Amino acid sequence: MLFATIGQWKVFVAMMVAGLLVGLVYDLLAALRRLLRAGPLLSLCADLAFGLLSALLLGGALTLADYGRARLYPFLGAGAGLLLYALGPRRLGGALFRAFVRAFRRIMRRIAKFHLIKVIFR
Repeated sequence: MLFATIGQWKVFVAMMVAGLLVGLVYDLLAALRRLLRAGPLLSLCADLAFGLLSALLLGGALTLADYGRARLYPFLGAGAGLLLYALGPRRLGGALFRAFVRAFRRIMRRIAKFHLIKVIFR
């Protein structure tokens, strides 16, 4: 029994990292959808891209860490990684993204006030 459980922590940690990366991909695609003010078609494409990327990330991590053996603890590790991401970096990333968008809008408003820009974009 010892030999079957000796490397499980490595698989668990690898899947936690994969879960963190899936959370990051989700937030990046959500930010892109908000930035582009996506309609239903672009939202569908983003959802399909998220599903494909998350399947590739989780499947690749499972293959590299545990030779593709699907057991319960790798999926618990991926869930723990997602939870860890939601409680930590996601909040910080969201605050940084909102600050970036505010600064970007402020700069664009200043640029829009220039006379040359008003003439070009009549």
